[in-house]
Amino acid sequence: MFLTAAIFNWLVGLALAFKAEFLFALFRVTPAPTEPLFLQLFSWLVIVFGIGYFWVYRDPAANAPIIKLGIIGKLSVVVVSLACVLAGSVSWQMMILASADLLYVVLFWRALAPINAQSL
Repeated sequence: MFLTAAIFNWLVGLALAFKAEFLFALFRVTPAPTEPLFLQLFSWLVIVFGIGYFWVYRDPAANAPIIKLGIIGKLSVVVVSLACVLAGSVSWQMMILASADLLYVVLFWRALAPINAQSL
Protein backbone atom coordinates (compact mmCIF):
# COMPACT_ATOMS: atom_id res chain seq x y z
CA MET A 1 0.00 0.00 0.00
CA PHE A 2 2.84 2.42 0.70
CA LEU A 3 4.25 1.66 -2.73
CA THR A 4 0.95 2.73 -4.30
CA ALA A 5 1.03 5.86 -2.13
CA ALA A 6 4.54 6.63 -3.38
CA ILE A 7 3.55 6.11 -7.00
CA PHE A 8 0.37 8.17 -6.51
CA ASN A 9 2.37 11.06 -5.04
CA TRP A 10 4.99 10.89 -7.78
CA LEU A 11 2.37 10.92 -10.52
CA VAL A 12 0.35 13.74 -8.97
CA GLY A 13 3.48 15.72 -8.13
CA LEU A 14 4.86 15.39 -11.66
CA ALA A 15 1.48 16.26 -13.16
CA LEU A 16 1.33 19.38 -10.99
CA ALA A 17 4.93 20.30 -11.80
CA PHE A 18 4.68 19.90 -15.56
CA LYS A 19 1.00 19.76 -16.60
CA ALA A 20 -1.06 21.28 -13.78
CA GLU A 21 -3.55 22.76 -16.23
CA PHE A 22 -4.21 19.26 -17.61
CA LEU A 23 -4.78 17.77 -14.15
CA PHE A 24 -7.18 20.51 -13.09
CA ALA A 25 -9.02 20.41 -16.42
CA LEU A 26 -9.31 16.62 -16.21
CA PHE A 27 -11.16 16.93 -12.90
CA ARG A 28 -12.86 20.22 -13.87
CA VAL A 29 -11.39 22.03 -10.89
CA THR A 30 -11.76 25.79 -11.21
CA PRO A 31 -10.10 28.13 -10.98
CA ALA A 32 -6.79 26.56 -11.88
CA PRO A 33 -3.86 27.81 -9.79
CA THR A 34 -2.03 30.78 -11.26
CA GLU A 35 0.92 31.20 -8.89
CA PRO A 36 3.78 29.22 -10.45
CA LEU A 37 6.10 29.49 -7.45
CA PHE A 38 3.58 28.04 -4.99
CA LEU A 39 2.42 25.41 -7.46
CA GLN A 40 6.02 24.30 -8.05
CA LEU A 41 6.84 24.27 -4.34
CA PHE A 42 3.73 22.21 -3.56
CA SER A 43 4.31 19.80 -6.44
CA TRP A 44 7.88 19.05 -5.40
CA LEU A 45 6.83 18.58 -1.76
CA VAL A 46 4.28 16.03 -2.98
CA ILE A 47 7.09 14.24 -4.84
CA VAL A 48 9.35 14.32 -1.76
CA PHE A 49 6.56 12.86 0.38
CA GLY A 50 6.37 10.10 -2.24
CA ILE A 51 10.02 9.29 -1.55
CA GLY A 52 9.14 9.00 2.12
CA TYR A 53 6.30 6.61 1.34
CA PHE A 54 8.73 4.51 -0.71
CA TRP A 55 11.03 4.32 2.32
CA VAL A 56 8.05 3.21 4.44
CA TYR A 57 7.23 0.56 1.83
CA ARG A 58 10.75 -0.82 2.21
CA ASP A 59 10.73 -0.81 6.05
CA PRO A 60 7.47 0.24 7.72
CA ALA A 61 8.57 -0.21 11.34
CA ALA A 62 11.76 1.80 10.95
CA ASN A 63 9.90 4.58 9.17
CA ALA A 64 6.82 4.85 11.41
CA PRO A 65 7.40 8.59 11.93
CA ILE A 66 7.04 9.08 8.16
CA ILE A 67 3.66 7.32 8.33
CA LYS A 68 2.59 9.81 11.01
CA LEU A 69 3.86 12.70 8.90
CA GLY A 70 1.97 11.28 5.91
CA ILE A 71 -1.26 11.17 7.91
CA ILE A 72 -0.80 14.81 8.90
CA GLY A 73 0.15 15.86 5.35
CA LYS A 74 -2.68 14.06 3.60
CA LEU A 75 -5.23 15.15 6.20
CA SER A 76 -4.02 18.72 5.67
CA VAL A 77 -4.74 18.41 1.96
CA VAL A 78 -8.28 17.28 2.74
CA VAL A 79 -8.94 19.99 5.35
CA VAL A 80 -7.49 22.84 3.27
CA SER A 81 -9.31 21.64 0.15
CA LEU A 82 -12.61 21.44 2.01
CA ALA A 83 -12.10 24.87 3.56
CA CYS A 84 -11.43 26.34 0.11
CA VAL A 85 -14.50 24.64 -1.35
CA LEU A 86 -16.68 25.94 1.49
CA ALA A 87 -15.21 29.44 1.10
CA GLY A 88 -16.02 29.33 -2.61
CA SER A 89 -12.43 29.85 -3.73
CA VAL A 90 -12.29 26.53 -5.60
CA SER A 91 -14.93 24.30 -7.15
CA TRP A 92 -16.30 21.23 -5.37
CA GLN A 93 -14.45 18.98 -7.82
CA MET A 94 -11.30 19.65 -5.79
CA MET A 95 -12.73 17.21 -3.27
CA ILE A 96 -12.51 14.46 -5.89
CA LEU A 97 -8.74 14.89 -5.87
CA ALA A 98 -8.63 15.26 -2.09
CA SER A 99 -10.68 12.09 -1.57
CA ALA A 100 -7.69 9.99 -2.60
CA ASP A 101 -5.71 11.61 0.20
CA LEU A 102 -8.52 10.91 2.64
CA LEU A 103 -8.45 7.24 1.65
CA TYR A 104 -4.70 7.13 2.30
CA VAL A 105 -5.22 8.77 5.72
CA VAL A 106 -7.42 5.82 6.71
CA LEU A 107 -5.02 3.26 5.22
CA PHE A 108 -1.97 4.87 6.86
CA TRP A 109 -3.76 4.97 10.22
CA ARG A 110 -4.64 1.28 9.95
CA ALA A 111 -1.06 0.41 8.96
CA LEU A 112 0.34 2.35 11.91
CA ALA A 113 -1.72 0.52 14.57
CA PRO A 114 0.18 -2.81 14.40
CA ILE A 115 3.52 -1.01 14.29
CA ASN A 116 2.61 0.95 17.43
CA ALA A 117 1.44 -2.27 19.13
CA GLN A 118 4.79 -3.94 18.40
CA SER A 119 6.73 -1.11 20.00
CA LEU A 120 4.86 -1.32 23.33
